Amino acid sequence: MVGLFPVIFLFSIMFAFSGCSMSNYGKLKSEPGVTQAFEAHRILPGHKYYYWGTNSRPVAIAGINESYTLNSKLWLPIEPKSEDFRTLIDRVSLQGSGSSTQPWGFNILDKSGNDVGVWYSAIRAAAVETDEGGRIITLSPIRAVTQGNQKR
Repeated sequence: MVGLFPVIFLFSIMFAFSGCSMSNYGKLKSEPGVTQAFEAHRILPGHKYYYWGTNSRPVAIAGINESYTLNSKLWLPIEPKSEDFRTLIDRVSLQGSGSSTQPWGFNILDKSGNDVGVWYSAIRAAAVETDEGGRIITLSPIRAVTQGNQKR
């Protein structure tokens, strides 16, 4: 029985630290206004736009607040006033065609709840990690969460 205490103590410490490390991540917050803005091809002022995936099959589009820097080679910049931008939005919108999984709009929030930008995708979860210098270290879609419905 004495040998069990150190194991329980070790797991308690690991659990506490795992909770701390998760608090470093931000989140996506569902926002119907963001969905409507993307579907209407409206560009938000003060944002730089990027997409994840290929031009023919984009997975997500993100508009990043200009006070942040996206530090990832997996996101490709896109000029929001271009026809390509409209095409990318339309292709993301087609992701849910014929299924119950439709693209949604989200606000991207850092760990403190500050507005980092906007997100449009059928993928409803992402790892969001920022540093104190305003750099987005991680902005990665998490494919496991794809169910649900957004009220408009």
